[in-house]
Amino acid sequence: MANIRDVAKLSGHSISTVSRVINELGYVSKNTRKEIEDAMEQLNYHRNDMARALSLGKTYRVGIVLPYVNHPYFQKLADSIITAAFARNYQATFLQSNYNQSQEIYFLDMLKHHAFDGLIFTSRSISFDKIVEYQKYGHIVCCEDTFDYPISCAFTDRKASFVDALEVLKDKGYSHIGVTISRSENTSQSALLTTQAYKEVFGKEINDQLLYRESRTMFDGITATAQFLNYDKKLEVIFGNGDEIAAGAIRQLQEMHRRDVEVIGQENLPISFLMNFSTIDHRLTDIGEEAFKLLFHDDVVKMPIPAKFIKRGRLEDPNDYKDEIDTILD
Repeated sequence: MANIRDVAKLSGHSISTVSRVINELGYVSKNTRKEIEDAMEQLNYHRNDMARALSLGKTYRVGIVLPYVNHPYFQKLADSIITAAFARNYQATFLQSNYNQSQEIYFLDMLKHHAFDGLIFTSRSISFDKIVEYQKYGHIVCCEDTFDYPISCAFTDRKASFVDALEVLKDKGYSHIGVTISRSENTSQSALLTTQAYKEVFGKEINDQLLYRESRTMFDGITATAQFLNYDKKLEVIFGNGDEIAAGAIRQLQEMHRRDVEVIGQENLPISFLMNFSTIDHRLTDIGEEAFKLLFHDDVVKMPIPAKFIKRGRLEDPNDYKDEIDTILD
């Protein structure tokens, strides 16, 4: 197998010049580049990316840690990270954790052993303390508020966004509200903030029969809706933790002939526009783009990105904010 010395000998140029052509670093004249590339083709030489990474101290790879690859929330977030990575000639690898702490630590060990230049945690089950332990091995960014921990993050103030939406419901006179959350409040920061926001707005804890945990798919939206209506016949609103969950809720409401119940989702997916229900846009595309950029900052940076409550259906305000889909249609 040919090596860089063989290319240098056949082309008649120094190893350092050949290296500049192979690694696309520094200036090389057009004629010299062609002579070296011709020698590479004649010798059937291919660059050793592992050796290149060792010599440059970079792999040009980032790991995206996410609990599920088939969830719309994480798909939208990961897609924006991949787009940003591609623009800077980086490869991005999905690292599915299923919220398994041992698996997440394994991914951190991959960073430790230089498999990646950095990691982006879209969500996590391990503590911030554990993440801090690994920062000496490479850059780590989270897509959630890391509070006082020295970890860079791009995030939206979820509690504020939940309070804003619930305040709208309260002002409309709604008080019979069912809420879905993705995990237990003990393990999910977003779930905890949802229940805290409810208590802040309505001045009381949410009734446990009107709180559906472990909600991840449209089928959970269907199940939660049936549970809520079985408990409270006067149900007025379903506050879902995702647009897919909200779509499932609407399907079940139609089956039960309860079109009077308002449904709210999250993340402003196309389905929320098509089915015309309100949603909280947590700006996942912007968060993903900023999270990738933060990998290249040596200092710890906290990047807050404001969310927006997009009101549709009976909550719609013609003078309100237009989302990206409305802008396209205009």
